[in-house]
Amino acid sequence: MKKIININLSGRVIPIEDSAYESLQRYIESLRRYFVNEEGRDEIINDIESRIAELMNDKIRKGATAITDGDIQEIITSMGRIEDFEEVDAATGGTGTTGSAQTSSSASYAQAQVKKPKSRLYRDASDKLLGGVCSGIANYMNVDPAVVRLLFAVITFGGFGFGFLIYILLWIILPVRDLDAYEGKRLFRNPDDKVISGVAGGLAAYFDKPAWAIRMIFAAPLLLNIVFGVINSIFFISHRDIFPNLFIGSFTGTFCLAYIILWIVLPEANSPFEKMEMRGEKVDVNRIRQNVKEGMSDFKTRMESWGEEVKTSAQQLSARATDFANTRGRTFAGEVAETARPVARGAGHIIGVLFKAFFIFIAGCITLGLFVGLMVIIFGGVAFWPINNFLWTSGIQKALAWGTLLFFIGVPIVGFMTWLVRRVVRVRSRNRYLGWTFGGLWTIGWVCAVCFAASIAKDLRVYDRTNAIEVPVTSTMNKLTVKVNEPEIRYSGNVWWIHDDNAGWDISDNTMKYNNIKIRLEKSDDSAYHVKYYKYSAGRNLADVQNRASQTIFNIAAQDSTLNLGSGLTINSSSKFRGQGVIVEVQIPVGKKIRFDETLENAYSPWVVRRSVQYRNWGGPRYRVDWDNDDYFDWNVNQDYIMTSDGKLRKPEEVILDQKGVRDIKTSADSLKMKIDERERQNEKDRQRLEQIQDSGTEQNTTKVKAKDDKETFTLITMPFVPLVI
Repeated sequence: MKKIININLSGRVIPIEDSAYESLQRYIESLRRYFVNEEGRDEIINDIESRIAELMNDKIRKGATAITDGDIQEIITSMGRIEDFEEVDAATGGTGTTGSAQTSSSASYAQAQVKKPKSRLYRDASDKLLGGVCSGIANYMNVDPAVVRLLFAVITFGGFGFGFLIYILLWIILPVRDLDAYEGKRLFRNPDDKVISGVAGGLAAYFDKPAWAIRMIFAAPLLLNIVFGVINSIFFISHRDIFPNLFIGSFTGTFCLAYIILWIVLPEANSPFEKMEMRGEKVDVNRIRQNVKEGMSDFKTRMESWGEEVKTSAQQLSARATDFANTRGRTFAGEVAETARPVARGAGHIIGVLFKAFFIFIAGCITLGLFVGLMVIIFGGVAFWPINNFLWTSGIQKALAWGTLLFFIGVPIVGFMTWLVRRVVRVRSRNRYLGWTFGGLWTIGWVCAVCFAASIAKDLRVYDRTNAIEVPVTSTMNKLTVKVNEPEIRYSGNVWWIHDDNAGWDISDNTMKYNNIKIRLEKSDDSAYHVKYYKYSAGRNLADVQNRASQTIFNIAAQDSTLNLGSGLTINSSSKFRGQGVIVEVQIPVGKKIRFDETLENAYSPWVVRRSVQYRNWGGPRYRVDWDNDDYFDWNVNQDYIMTSDGKLRKPEEVILDQKGVRDIKTSADSLKMKIDERERQNEKDRQRLEQIQDSGTEQNTTKVKAKDDKETFTLITMPFVPLVI
C-alpha cells in the first residue's frame, strides 16, 4: 500500500501518494532546467506550480482521496512534456521562444478540440455531482459539463419537474465509466465584461458572440411584452391573453429564471487560468510562459514610463525645493492645498459616478413609467372617456388641458428619454435643431399650463354651501336608525382597465354619481330629533356656487324612527364637476339613542361620519369649509349610542340612566366632570329662584312677634324653603 503525504503547493494543502509526489518533483525539475536561460523563469515556474495545484485540488474536490500516479501523468499530459517542447523548438529552429510557445499551444488546443467521435453514451464516474449524467452527456458532445447541468436545471424548474424525470431515467439506463476530463472552453461569469453579474459576458466568451447580442436575447421578451402591452392599450384589444402575452410572458419568466440560475451556479473567472479557459485557450506550459513574458514586457514598459515620470517629478521637486528655500515657504500652504485638491477631486468623482449611476437608473424607471402612462392617457381611452364631459367648461379650456398634457408634460418626458438613451449608448449629436424643437414646444407648454391653471383657479375661486334644508322627523321612539336604502354605486361602463370592484362612483355620458357624503352628529337643544343637510360646491362666484349646488341631487327622507339616505349624489354634465358634496347634520337629544346600520358602512367611505365639528374660514369669507377633528368612522355599525349632556355619544353600558335621562357616566374622569357640571347647573337654578322671591317683596311675608315683656316687637320675614346644594 502506497504512503500518502500532505504537501503545500502554491498555498494549497494536497494529499498525494509518495510515488506521485516524486513524479511531480521530477517534472518540475525538468521544467526548471528547460527554462534555465529564460527571462522570468521564476515567475513561469510559480505560475506552472499554481496551475498544477489548481488541477490537483479540482480532483480532490470531485471526490478523490489522494492524488495518484495516474493523476500526475494526466496533469503532465495536459500541461505538456519537455520532450514535446524540444521537438517543436528543433522544428522551428528556436530555443524556447514565444513563437514555439504559440505553435505548441495552438497545436495542443487543436488536438483538445478535435477528438475522436464517441461511439456510446456513458455516465461519467470521474466528474459527477449526482449521478454523472450531465458530465457524460457533455463528454459525448464535447462541451463544458456546466452547460448541460444548467440546461437540466432550467428544464427542471421551468418544466414543472420534467427535467428531473429525464435525469432519473438516464441515471437508470446509462452505464457508468471513467471518462477523460474535458479540456475545451469552460463556462464562467466574466468579471471584466459585466453589467449585473457577468453572465452575458461569460456566455459571449463561450459562444464567441458579442456581449450586447446575448444581453438583447435576455431582454427581448421583456421589451416585447412592454411593446405589445402598449399596442393593446392603443387599439383596445381585449382578448389578448393567448398571444402574444401568454407566449412572450412565458419566455420572460423562463429567461429571468435562466439568468438567475446562471448567476447562482456559474463561478466567476477570477484567476488568470480560469479566464484563459473561458476564452478557450489551452492552459499549458508554453501558454503560461507566453503570458508571463507578455506581462513582463508590459511591466517593463510601465516601469520605463514610471521611471520617466519619477525623473520628471524629481526635477520638478528639486526646482520647487529651491523655490521654497528662496521664498522661505511663503507659498507652502498654497502648494499643500494644490496637492490635496486632486485627492478630494478623486473622492468626489467616485461619489459623483455612483450617484450618477443611481440617478440614471431611478430616473429611467420613472421616465418609462410616465411615458407609458402618457401613452395610455392619450391612446388608452382616457381621452374619449365620459369624464371629459364633466371637467371642461369650454372648448378653450379643453384645448389648454391637452396642450398642457402634450407640451408641458409630454415634451420633457420624451426629451429626457432621448437624453437618457444617448447617455447610455454614448451617442452625441452635433445638430442643435432637436434641442431648439424641444425648447420651443416646451415654451408652448408653459403658456398652455399657465393659462389652464388660471382658468381652473377661476372656476374654483369660491367654495361655499347652500342654506340648510330641513328634513321632517316624526320619531316617537327614543332611538333613530340611520341607514342607506339605495343600492351601492358601482361603475357600469365597459372600459377594460377599470375593474368591477371599484365601488362608490359611476359615470356615463350625461350623469356622474359618487358618494361624497359626510354625516355630522350634534346635541339637540330640545327633546326632539332634528335633521338638515347642506350642499357644497365650488364656482366662480357665490351665485355660481348656489346654482351648481342646487342642481346636485341627493335623496334623503325620515320615516318613523329611520333616516333613509341615498347611496350617493348625482350631478349632470351641464353643471360640471366642481367638488360637489353633501353634509347631513343629525341632532340627537340628550338621553336618546342613535344607531348606524351596516348599509352605511358598505355604501359610504370610511371617513363619512364625524364626531365633532369645528368651523374654520379658509382663505377669507368667500372660501368657507367645515373641518372636523376626527377623520375616520369611529362608530360600530349595528350598535346603539346615547347622547350625553357633554355632547358626546356613548354606548349604553357606559352611562347610568334614570327617569330624567343620563344620570352619570361609569368612566371615572368623565363622571367627575359630569358631576361638577350638574352641581353648577343646580346651584345656578337655586340662585335664580332666590332672586325671584326677593324681588316679589317682603312685606306680605312679614310677621309681628312680641316679646314676653311686651316692651319690644320683632319682625320675622318668612319665605319658602329653598334647599341650597353646596
